Amino acid sequence: MKIGLALGSGAARGWAHIGVIQALEEMGIEIDIVSGCSIGSYVGAAYASGKLSELAEWVESLTDWQVFALMGVGFHKGGLVSGLKVFKALQDNFSFETFEELNKPFAAVATDLYSGREVNFMSGSVVEAVKASCAIPGLFPPILFENRWLVDGGVVNPVPVNMCRMLGADIVIAVNLSADFRPQSLVANPIDHSNNQKKTSDFFKRSQQQIQQWFKKDGDTTPDATEQDIITDQEFLTEECLEILEPANVEPSKTPQIPSQNHIIVPPAPSIINAMTGSLDILSARVTRSRLAGDPPDILIEPQLRDFGMMEFYRAKELIEHGRASVHRIEEQIKYQLGTD
Repeated sequence: MKIGLALGSGAARGWAHIGVIQALEEMGIEIDIVSGCSIGSYVGAAYASGKLSELAEWVESLTDWQVFALMGVGFHKGGLVSGLKVFKALQDNFSFETFEELNKPFAAVATDLYSGREVNFMSGSVVEAVKASCAIPGLFPPILFENRWLVDGGVVNPVPVNMCRMLGADIVIAVNLSADFRPQSLVANPIDHSNNQKKTSDFFKRSQQQIQQWFKKDGDTTPDATEQDIITDQEFLTEECLEILEPANVEPSKTPQIPSQNHIIVPPAPSIINAMTGSLDILSARVTRSRLAGDPPDILIEPQLRDFGMMEFYRAKELIEHGRASVHRIEEQIKYQLGTD
């Protein structure tokens, strides 16, 4: 019996996949086949290369400023971040070069931007496949591959259960990182979700403000060695560009009133980035629900990640623990489904 593991999209929340895999292995479950979408493809490539522990050690050491440097924040053609250093780290430290060299069968999924078709990777360069799978629209630039412009696989297939089956899995365990962004959850917790979306623009704002402080302090225009490492090769955000991080303008006469007697709380006005990332969360949750209904996995693991923002890659330790906890919650169900009681 071959067991497949489908790792879903979710940007920074994807570090929870590491905890899920660790917990499954501690239960004695051997994964034979791996598929991944977006951040799930990044973690999946490392796992299929036998280098998950190295990846875990690295991500747990990241600070918010190191994440900023790795992402290559700036107004690049097609996206707000380049991500070049992130994928260079994968290539150099956490993954074999080609699919054929991997320890386990592995597949990654991306989306053809112009045809809307799902693009599956099961051979060739692992890093190129992961780059395409992770190209979150608006954040990362689209990737040109074989005369097609590709973006994040989460647009069409956020949790690629079908890829595990295509590679021969008899039982598929799927990890959905979008469970907290279903419509019913959004309605129940609008303030939580609006605050979560705000974290993304705050990440870019905080990075820019720190850079400005470095160049202003004590009249010195040269940052120290640590700061220089962080800002080298960055394309700084201009004041005009920073406007996209500000909330939408709301005329005072049209500002929603907050009746104190009813304790109604109005969510904060979104910035362009908030609107974009919030829409991506909703899109991913809806597409995931539809795909999982049409091709349900045998076991579904859903970490509770409402508190984590899309760019909070520096919260890896917490995310990994949430991933582990999500497995422990349904441990008995997993054992029953796999017949390992």
